Amino acid sequence: NPDSKQALSISEEIINSFLSGETDAVELMYTKFVSLIASTPSVRTLVPFSASEISQQGDEVFQLTSSDGDFGVERKELEVAEPQDFPNDMIFEQDPLQIVNSILPLYLNGQILRTLQESVASELAARMQSMQSASDNAGALAKRLSQEYNRARQAAVTQEILEIVSGAQALE
Repeated sequence: NPDSKQALSISEEIINSFLSGETDAVELMYTKFVSLIASTPSVRTLVPFSASEISQQGDEVFQLTSSDGDFGVERKELEVAEPQDFPNDMIFEQDPLQIVNSILPLYLNGQILRTLQESVASELAARMQSMQSASDNAGALAKRLSQEYNRARQAAVTQEILEIVSGAQALE
């Protein structure tokens, strides 16, 4: 399972390669979790950061539920938070650029952790769906084989009865 240490090491490498000029942009391709039966391939630009992308995207929360032994997922979309205006007389103890430079790596780390977790959730949902399909198919196969066995047994019994009746009629 992905954890924050993995996300941190990935985000540090991304930031270092971007700041050193090795890359112009970094785009992350991942499997976005939609529901237990659906996931979609997605692309997200991680760097360079876009302030409009950060402020115009809502968020979503997933909650795993169960009802009558069946798992389900409730998905709740959260509205985009309204940008807040700072009063003109607000004084920052640190330079605003320094604040932004310390917040953006945390944001990047959070985005990477989220995409890792969504990819794992999508994989586990696909595995669960595959196992459910395999179980359903195995049950149908067992039922069909049982019917074929019973038909063959019934045909054999019928054949034996016919032979007995034919033998009795031949003796008369």
